Amino acid sequence: MAIIRYQPFRNMLDSFFRNSEFMPSFQDTNFRMPVDIYEKDGMVTIDFELPGLDKKDINIELEGNNLTVSGKIQKDSEVKEENYYRCERSYGEFSRSFTIPDGIKEKDLKATYKDGVLKVTFPKTKEIEKKKKIEVS
Repeated sequence: MAIIRYQPFRNMLDSFFRNSEFMPSFQDTNFRMPVDIYEKDGMVTIDFELPGLDKKDINIELEGNNLTVSGKIQKDSEVKEENYYRCERSYGEFSRSFTIPDGIKEKDLKATYKDGVLKVTFPKTKEIEKKKKIEVS
């Protein structure tokens, strides 16, 4: 069992800045969008939760076998920052990258955006052989 020094003042400050309703300048403007990745009918699907965007605000890039989804969610400019009592929705730039199997080309990728969910699908490639033990002679 590890012994950890109790630091009540530091814990109190961390909690204050992490949960403060009145300190928006300390909040991170970049956020990590939640995703679900699953397989169905020989296709792999990545669902990105991106509410409140137009599809023109979403960028999808494929470089080699690196798939990147990025964009920016704009804050509503009609409400001034000082009028907020609480701001829990995420705003700002986002980017998520995934390594997809070798051999997937741009023409193999399909993307749809509906009801705040971006779906990127591509065919599942053959499975990688299971790890094998090599005997040393």
